[in-house]
Amino acid sequence: MTRPHSKSRRGLLTLIGFAALPVTPVAAQPAIRIEGGVPQRLPLTTIRDLDIAQPAQIDEDPVDLAVLNLGVVDVPSGRLTGVDALLLDGAPYRPRIASGRYPLQVVLARLTSGEERVAFVQLKLADRNAESWSNAIIEGEDELQDDEISVFEVESSVAALFDAAALALWRRSLAERPELLVDLQRVLRENRRPTWTWAHVQVGSGSGVLFTAGRGEGEYGAYWGRAADGQIVSLVIDLDLLDWAGLPEDPPVTV
Repeated sequence: MTRPHSKSRRGLLTLIGFAALPVTPVAAQPAIRIEGGVPQRLPLTTIRDLDIAQPAQIDEDPVDLAVLNLGVVDVPSGRLTGVDALLLDGAPYRPRIASGRYPLQVVLARLTSGEERVAFVQLKLADRNAESWSNAIIEGEDELQDDEISVFEVESSVAALFDAAALALWRRSLAERPELLVDLQRVLRENRRPTWTWAHVQVGSGSGVLFTAGRGEGEYGAYWGRAADGQIVSLVIDLDLLDWAGLPEDPPVTV
């Protein structure tokens, strides 16, 4: 088969109407990986500074605790965002942190029935213990009352912690590439454990981790852990199952 001369091809394109269409540059697609794997078991001493109330109980039923390492979160933007993993709508926490790669841990509450619930998610920002805790304020929530805390809402039962820039790219990529949702669902199925699951999403140079949130739907606060000298050493998302050191003395009114 011979190819039409370029002048003839232009004539054909004009005839069928394509010549009038504007040339739209295609945005570069970020490299995306959706991964699972086998979590690494960590000793309970890893979470000593959370000071979880003992004996640990959920609705007066005793639970055993376990700590798993789910890999690292890459945070090149220095901004972290907690969101509903399907709605993906949320603003970052203040303040910024140093750009870097940080290990992410989940604290599981294991019920006598065999079910497991994710009670806490902790991003370790330094190899130091936290001596104090303070609510991580979401950008735009500058007028909280003394009895209020900053929270993000989960409706899908799955939450996520993302680098803020990676989250924006992930949101856009899901809209443009529906096959990514198929891949995500596959990884979540492969990683499923009794009543919870997780997935790691790498988007360009940033990343995030998805995880089943506590009992599912709810409003969840995050807390900065600070060393004695004030350095921020961790971010903990409290999934509202267990009492621990970061809770205010009086129950807050969430917003």
